[in-house]
Amino acid sequence: MSDQQNKPRIGVSACLMGQPVRFDGGHKNNKFVINECSRHFELHPVCPEAELGLGIPRPVIQLRKFGDEIKLVYSKNPQSQLTPQMRQFAESRIDQFEQLDGFIFKKDSPSCGMERVPVFDDKTGMRQRNGIGIFAEAFKQKHPNIPTEDEGRLGDIGIRESFLERVYAHYRWRNIEDAEHNLHAFREFHKNYKLILMAKNNMAYRELGRMVAGVHKHNMAEVRQKYFSKFMQVMAKVPSRGHHVNVLMHISGYLKDKLDAKDKAELLTWFETYRNRQVDRITPLVLLQHHFLHHPNDYMAEQYYFSPFPSELMHPV
Repeated sequence: MSDQQNKPRIGVSACLMGQPVRFDGGHKNNKFVINECSRHFELHPVCPEAELGLGIPRPVIQLRKFGDEIKLVYSKNPQSQLTPQMRQFAESRIDQFEQLDGFIFKKDSPSCGMERVPVFDDKTGMRQRNGIGIFAEAFKQKHPNIPTEDEGRLGDIGIRESFLERVYAHYRWRNIEDAEHNLHAFREFHKNYKLILMAKNNMAYRELGRMVAGVHKHNMAEVRQKYFSKFMQVMAKVPSRGHHVNVLMHISGYLKDKLDAKDKAELLTWFETYRNRQVDRITPLVLLQHHFLHHPNDYMAEQYYFSPFPSELMHPV
């Protein structure tokens, strides 16, 4: 199935889309979600607190620690907990989603926060940022291979790039036709992600390669499941510039018999300029693409390393 036949689907905390569902009747309109994601993704909004029936506006809720247990409670009435209701709602609501390729959660939310959500100690009142929202926790447990991120972290270019890479990887994997039996598509998927995997973790890249090399029609279902779980774990890593330079050098090797000494020296200069944080990775990549335009290479033409997702999605938030 072509990438153009539909759009990746992502879940989104509804307040980030400008919906007035917060405890005070307001929203947390997020420019990246509204401006970029709305054009490139099929968005599926959810507000666990509003949909649970807590009302708009509603009393503030929080995560509170009672001994060794963390519960979801009303901040002004902590003895009245909402944990069982929210968990039951989460289980039901998560099953209602169409197949998703990612989820953007509202940071710090006791229902949607993905990490570092404030947890208040019932005895001391002290706050620690070590919690996770009840709904977000349930989603991550149910769908460990679906990439998730909170909107606060997406302002970081490296984190946003990693999230978008994973969303589109999940989308492409999900759209493999006859996925349980299509050996060719499975192998092509891995081949086209080789350079990205190499940048993230060379040892894991080799491990995944061995898994693909050993797949056949009789073990396809088992290997496919193990492969994708490992693949998404590797994709979550944010490579260093040094690792990217190693991949850029590897790519330039495909041009070694095509370029003269001046062009080779220019490539090396830009690789080091990127390593020294003087330019973004797009600069040496564009130069490499320019050379491949004049010296086509089928293998490089299919590599997602050059374009893992639409470049418009990397506009500053």
